[in-house]
Amino acid sequence: MRLKIDLNSKWQFHLGNLTREPNKLSKKAYALGGFTQSLLAEHQPLLPISPGGKHFLKLIAQGDEKQGLVNLCGTDLESDLDESWQEVELPHDWKVTLPYVNNPAKLMAGSKEDGVAYYRKRFVLAEDHREQKLVLHFKGIVGEADFWFNGAYLGHNHSGYTEAEFDISGLAYFEAEGSNTLLVKVDTSQGNEGWWYDGAGIYKDVYLECLPALHLVADDFYVYTQSISGKMAQLSLQYGLQNDTRYEQEVTVTYTVAGIKGQVSQVIPPLTNKVFHEKLTLAEVQAWSPEKPHLYKAKLSIAGDVLVKEFGIRTFSYTNKGFYLNGSRYELKGICEHQDFAGVGVALNQDIVDFKVKKMKEMGVNAWRSAHHFASEELLTACDRLGIILIDENRLPEASPWRLADFKKMIKKARMHACLAFWSLGNEELVGNTEFGSRSLAKFAAVVKKYDQESLLISAELLSPEGFVAEDYLENFDVLGINYPEAGVMGAGAELIRQQHPQLAMMSTENASYFSTRGAYRDDAAKAQANNFGSLYSMVLPGKRKVGEPGVGGTAHPEEVMAYAKKHPDMGGVFLWTGFDYNGEPSPFTWPAVSSQFGICDLCGFPKDYYYYYQAQWTSKPMIHLMPHWNEAGLEIDGQGKTLVKVFTNQSEAELFINGISQGRKTVTDCQAQWIVTYQAGSLEAKGYDKQGAPVVTTKVQTASTPVAISSQVVYRGQKYDLVALVAKDQAGNVVPTANQEVNVKVTSAKIVGLGNGDPADISNYALDKVKLFMGKALVVVKKEPKVSYQVEVEF
Repeated sequence: MRLKIDLNSKWQFHLGNLTREPNKLSKKAYALGGFTQSLLAEHQPLLPISPGGKHFLKLIAQGDEKQGLVNLCGTDLESDLDESWQEVELPHDWKVTLPYVNNPAKLMAGSKEDGVAYYRKRFVLAEDHREQKLVLHFKGIVGEADFWFNGAYLGHNHSGYTEAEFDISGLAYFEAEGSNTLLVKVDTSQGNEGWWYDGAGIYKDVYLECLPALHLVADDFYVYTQSISGKMAQLSLQYGLQNDTRYEQEVTVTYTVAGIKGQVSQVIPPLTNKVFHEKLTLAEVQAWSPEKPHLYKAKLSIAGDVLVKEFGIRTFSYTNKGFYLNGSRYELKGICEHQDFAGVGVALNQDIVDFKVKKMKEMGVNAWRSAHHFASEELLTACDRLGIILIDENRLPEASPWRLADFKKMIKKARMHACLAFWSLGNEELVGNTEFGSRSLAKFAAVVKKYDQESLLISAELLSPEGFVAEDYLENFDVLGINYPEAGVMGAGAELIRQQHPQLAMMSTENASYFSTRGAYRDDAAKAQANNFGSLYSMVLPGKRKVGEPGVGGTAHPEEVMAYAKKHPDMGGVFLWTGFDYNGEPSPFTWPAVSSQFGICDLCGFPKDYYYYYQAQWTSKPMIHLMPHWNEAGLEIDGQGKTLVKVFTNQSEAELFINGISQGRKTVTDCQAQWIVTYQAGSLEAKGYDKQGAPVVTTKVQTASTPVAISSQVVYRGQKYDLVALVAKDQAGNVVPTANQEVNVKVTSAKIVGLGNGDPADISNYALDKVKLFMGKALVVVKKEPKVSYQVEVEF
């Protein structure tokens, strides 16, 4: 039977170049030696050598067999593990642990140096697996990666967003033969894939898949929706069989798809992969949608092998009037997102990804753009089950053989996910809208059309204010994606395209890029902090500017984004840049800023104020949010003692109170109301009233004094990992929103794997036992032990 063996634990890790780098080419099979094979201290023969081979080695080295290996093969017999190697668990991002550097060349990528590292693992395979096909799977490695196994060079992987797989069936040792040795070199110094923080290392799962010689091919197993008519759906089933034996095989395939059962006999020639197709009709369909993310199961089985996948039944289409889900007009309320997180870099697990998706769902999000790279399996799974429509984005549309091969591979892995509605072929490419660029895009478009029967093709284009778009370029897409159509710096580009191409399907694929720092209510360049009420720093001009100048506060303010979306429903909705802050790209600031300011939440997932503006726009459950906090030290107060207060709510009216005294009741416009008030320490309270004038929701903030305690609260409980918020409190139990002290942290009966605080200018050295509070908060990422409770202990 099919089996997966987890290889995530007990890797040996070495940061930096080795004294002797392993060779890739061999003079004799399996004779590279060094870290690619067993070492002297591991007390295992370097490789099995026949009596004739031993005789030959001795003949060429005066009877010294080992010297013969050196003479004949150049075998490394000297390398050994020393104190420079440390044990690590996967997923692992080594760049997180490096110190920050004040190097302008590294600023956009997170102010961390690039380099080389090695991962090495030894493992034993049971004799039971000898007759099986053995495939090593690397779900994600950032950096140019090279792989060795038992003294043989396996191959190379370029992209950090593509899975790597190697058949090691003919290279493995079994039980009494000894342990297997796997060595991986990762090099990030050969170039970066993004202008944001990429991370470094084996940042996703590694496992060994054991398959019977005659088996089902997972990536060929594909159930897709052809059409939905009323309650009936027409489906197609595609499946592949791989015969790795030397004989023709007749096999009975049994399938169950959404309750529909069938059985068919197939004949597979020797050493062949063959793909088959079936048509199915489902009489009573429950369509998948973000509101009701219903998933069906599909099961394939043959003698000795079984595959099970989940899928959704739904249809996607797009016209010049906008996006349609299951035949009905549907507004996309989306965000764009990279794939890092506080404390762990890019080494995310399913629990952290689930947390991020759920946090955006609470805001009202129903769509997600995986920018600017292939969506991870964890993200695809979370979007399927939680209900998010996904744009999966190709990293670069260079029509080189390896990129096209990677693209095909990742399409086949992603295509059956219910959430997947769009393939974006690229983002803001310099060769976009050129004949040369069109030839490249056509290659990628052809791959999608061949292997994905459901998703729509888009691009994410930063077009010119003149609205130029090439006709032959448009032919590659189902929908023309446009970034920042609402922004002043774009001029009337999108409007001009609509005038020239009235029937063209157009879509907002990136919006906003609004600067804000959680908890900050005045601009402070020295601390790299941007005012949540609206920064005066510009996206395109240096220094503080005046209101109305190009790019002030970001590419566009949230209010401009929502106004544009309401006025242009044909653009499908929005994809806000970004859901969370991310490491790197610290615009509008420079060093010591090391992370972005575009997030609606910070790197820890703590919401900023405008999270609640979008929530008021996109959700119906009564809510109200009050800004700013009410500690004088963090506010912008004018010479008359006046300061701005704003409320976000989905109610009809709002009323503000200071120390119980009303400051006036106002009509809510665009989900907000604001007051200019005289600052008085104490309580600041807001009430929201429904259309009938009844109070339905209230919120309050309180002036806090000196912090005396740190409370810990689990903000997300995952299957294996928890996220624990640390919050500064004063003597009265009030949250202290200006606390920035360093605290010591430890966890009993569990393990801290990351600490963060959301400060975009925190350049503290990496640590797992102390963290600075930022605006009163910090975050602990805890890896739990199964069925064991743990305790977080914090002290100043």
